[in-house]
Amino acid sequence: MPLPRSVLRLTEEELNELLTTERSLRIGTVGPDGGPHVAPMWFVWHDHAIWLNSLIRSRRTKDLASGSQVALCVDAGTEYFELRGAVLYGVPKEIKGAPELTEVRQLFGKKYWNIDEIPETKSHVWLRVVPDRIVSWDFKKIPANKDPRLKYGPGSEGGKPS
Repeated sequence: MPLPRSVLRLTEEELNELLTTERSLRIGTVGPDGGPHVAPMWFVWHDHAIWLNSLIRSRRTKDLASGSQVALCVDAGTEYFELRGAVLYGVPKEIKGAPELTEVRQLFGKKYWNIDEIPETKSHVWLRVVPDRIVSWDFKKIPANKDPRLKYGPGSEGGKPS
């Protein structure tokens, strides 16, 4: 019998830690022709929102201008019992001149360039995604012997977490 998703779900504290420490996400959009587009991006998690600094001339920005919603995937881990992550769904909003942008630029600067603040550029636009829905998982929370595939995987030690 499958495990209920609630068993694997990240707590709010675990989700905040994941979204604060991981460096990249994948953003999925849909173009006007219905075609999907996925791209890696840097981000910061601030005030319960994902902040992105998107190139204005990118396909994703064009998709968003045509009304696309987004799916943002942030994940971590290599071995089975290390896998954890979240997919955040929502509608990005372009943010210009808001007071909170100073703090967001500071967070970007510290996270990615070890500087106090990244400058504004004419080539990029700031996007904020307040998630409408979040799906998360942490495979460390799988109870021992609940996944029969584990006995076949590398380092599984008979299906028990190492």
